[in-house]
Amino acid sequence: MLYITYLRVSTKEQRDSGLGIEAQRALVMDHIKQHKGELHAEFIDYESGKKVSVDQRPQLHRALALIKDIGSLKCKLLIARTDRLARDLFFISGLLKNQVPLVVAGHEHKSKLEWQIEAMMAEHEADLISRRTKEALAAAKARGVRLGAPLDKINFASARGGERLKQKAELYREKMMPIFEQLCNDIGFRKKGLKHKQTISNKKVAERLNQLGFKTMRGSFFKEVHVYNFIRTANVKIKQL
Repeated sequence: MLYITYLRVSTKEQRDSGLGIEAQRALVMDHIKQHKGELHAEFIDYESGKKVSVDQRPQLHRALALIKDIGSLKCKLLIARTDRLARDLFFISGLLKNQVPLVVAGHEHKSKLEWQIEAMMAEHEADLISRRTKEALAAAKARGVRLGAPLDKINFASARGGERLKQKAELYREKMMPIFEQLCNDIGFRKKGLKHKQTISNKKVAERLNQLGFKTMRGSFFKEVHVYNFIRTANVKIKQL
């Protein structure tokens, strides 16, 4: 059985170090191992569980589209916990109604009733969090607290923006370099020679990166131009044919 894993954290959960990406990944990979399955692709969103539209959760909808293409008999969507999928009862109910093959790590076969109850609890928890946040902000405002970041910190962050962007780019290149080298050499990449052959190579690498769930540094899907620019600027080592 093929598994497509979906991982999600919100900004607040990242700060609080809750069920983070690595913890979720460990749970889903352990499930795949126990059921002798195969990881087909991984998708990650950094967004609130109450937001479920295509624009708000693009990776989730990419995962659902991929499952539809492969077929529910061959592939399942695997998540670490029900609320990682969504905190929206209506949305999860729609997936169940459309017979989308959903699996929670450690529970290969959940009944529809179990899914509905857990989805309802996840939505209720989201409502409570939202209410507590609004009440806390209102109380702080009533006490005269100025909400938002201090002006001096905003100016300091703006001044360092270019430096941080450069550091982010360097870290991204370092992380992606071995992945690019492996994919380029696997497909027999042609860096030199006829222009159309190089374009075909760029396209193949871009397609494979998208299938594996990787994103560009700015969080978009890979295109031929992204592959070309990365190979050129990062000096990717390629075994020429």
